[in-house]
Amino acid sequence: MNIEEFKDIKIAYMRRVGKYGLENKQLMETFKAYLKNKNLFNEETTILGIALDNPMYVLEENQRYDVGVIISDPKNKYDLSIRNIDDGRYAIFEVSHTEESVATFWNNIQLLTADLPVDTTKPIIERYTFSKISLHLCEFCIPLK
Repeated sequence: MNIEEFKDIKIAYMRRVGKYGLENKQLMETFKAYLKNKNLFNEETTILGIALDNPMYVLEENQRYDVGVIISDPKNKYDLSIRNIDDGRYAIFEVSHTEESVATFWNNIQLLTADLPVDTTKPIIERYTFSKISLHLCEFCIPLK
């Protein structure tokens, strides 16, 4: 685990509303295809997946999930909605990008973050850098107070 400071990060994104699950994965695939079609998927690409709502408190039909790309070059035209990522410190956990490893991470998140000052007012972010995708890795960014 590492700690990183997020500052002034903007993303171009697509959003879906509805129960978290397979549709989120489908949105991710649609988003990657969109980037490839626009020639915006390359070694500098970083994709974020953001579950904006806690399913313990938000009805399934109202759960929001964003998939976005970090805007590294403002000259690129995305034709998508733009939003900011919350500034602040994040604990970064690298995880093998398999269903089993991701499920294990989520099942153990309380234990993994027990000694961290987690900011529960901000969403946990899934981060997929081009270099890590090719190694079948992803990162979970846990917001800290």
